[in-house]
Amino acid sequence: MGKKVMLVTGASRGIGAEVALLAGRSGYRVGVNYLRSEAGANAVVARIRAAGGEAVALQADVGQLDEVVRMFTRLDETFGQLDVLVNNAGVLAMFRV
Repeated sequence: MGKKVMLVTGASRGIGAEVALLAGRSGYRVGVNYLRSEAGANAVVARIRAAGGEAVALQADVGQLDEVVRMFTRLDETFGQLDVLVNNAGVLAMFRV
């Protein structure tokens, strides 16, 4: 049995980045999802790899089904079947009350 695969959404910074880093240190193969911050996601991936882990940056808007399908397809092609999902991505809607 190979290493387990974890996908962390919203992982280019903050809590998501820290969860992804911990997962990498714990032996998971990590999918680092991001919406806009490719540089942030790549920095997280680089830190995981520098510590001897495996990771891939995956751009997708998790609010769009077609993008989620594309992300999961790429993750599956890269690392195999997903074992753990950390759904950390957040949305902030601003509106007048």
